[in-house]
Amino acid sequence: MAESPSIDMKLVRQVPFQKDKNALDLLSVGRAPDSTLAYVGGNNGKIFELDLAASEPALTSWDAHVSFVSSLIVTAGYVISAGSDHQLAWWDRSTWKCLRRAEHSKWIRSIAISPDGRTLASACDDMVCRLWETETGKPIREFKGHASLTPYNLISKLYSCSFSRDGIHLATADQAGRALVWEAASGKQVGDIRAPLFYTHDTNGHTYGGIRTVIFSPDGKWLALGGNLAGDTSNIGGSKSMIQIYDWRKGELVHDFRVGGNFFYERIHFLRDPKVLLGAAGAGSEHKLVLFDLEKGAMMKEVKSPIHVFDLCGSGTSDEVCTVGPLTDQRHAGRGHLVLWKITGA
Repeated sequence: MAESPSIDMKLVRQVPFQKDKNALDLLSVGRAPDSTLAYVGGNNGKIFELDLAASEPALTSWDAHVSFVSSLIVTAGYVISAGSDHQLAWWDRSTWKCLRRAEHSKWIRSIAISPDGRTLASACDDMVCRLWETETGKPIREFKGHASLTPYNLISKLYSCSFSRDGIHLATADQAGRALVWEAASGKQVGDIRAPLFYTHDTNGHTYGGIRTVIFSPDGKWLALGGNLAGDTSNIGGSKSMIQIYDWRKGELVHDFRVGGNFFYERIHFLRDPKVLLGAAGAGSEHKLVLFDLEKGAMMKEVKSPIHVFDLCGSGTSDEVCTVGPLTDQRHAGRGHLVLWKITGA
């Protein structure tokens, strides 16, 4: 058997966004591909720009959405953002001017960009994922296959979308624990994963759980799903974190990780070693990054985080990861921070 990877995460710096008593949650982050700039979206509708190379990064911002900036993508020329105000917006990075907007009917939870940068995907709570031309904002096609209601006839949500690294496939994932794989060029559905343990409900009409994040393995063979084991309705507060990985073509479960604690994996990310998967703890009682050895099918290590992670992004060199979210210290709850991590080891 091959040796376990020696990958680790080292905290490099921590940047506070809010120092007063007013709460500011940071919900989304993106790195510029051609510079040391990072862009962060908050629950106040603002997008912040900062230079990670500066000794004390100055925060500049502009008003982008009415409330939550739930997802953003950074290209060479644009910041593209999505919000709970149903808006998908393109911003000129040099002027912060809004170049165009695309109206959706509900909350846009996630956006993703194809590896060649030419195509943008948006996942909306109307249960439709849409493709757009990145440069023009022209709509290309819609992907419809997710049910608008959960198995208990409660309103569902479309939480996540992600492209494969070759750009051929697009994955979408919803609250009821269903992930679909599509051919991006044709719109044909080619994969259907049912993972019902991510979802539960109570007798008062409340839904819990869902697949919060979906990502392809670097070779495109596997589909990794993150969230929590929703459990039964009598023990929702005691639910456990969960990552499931499927061979999506065969519909077979390859890995089932239920370690870490009582939290949601809000984001998962493959590190520079394709055998290592990073899971980030978001909502819940834990605050950590968890590394998994996919060759051994086991957790490698846990790395303590000063924040609950609501979003993360890698760098172009794959040597750094940015995470954003609120401090875990309850005396300063809701104060948003960005944390920069260095990937170390082989």
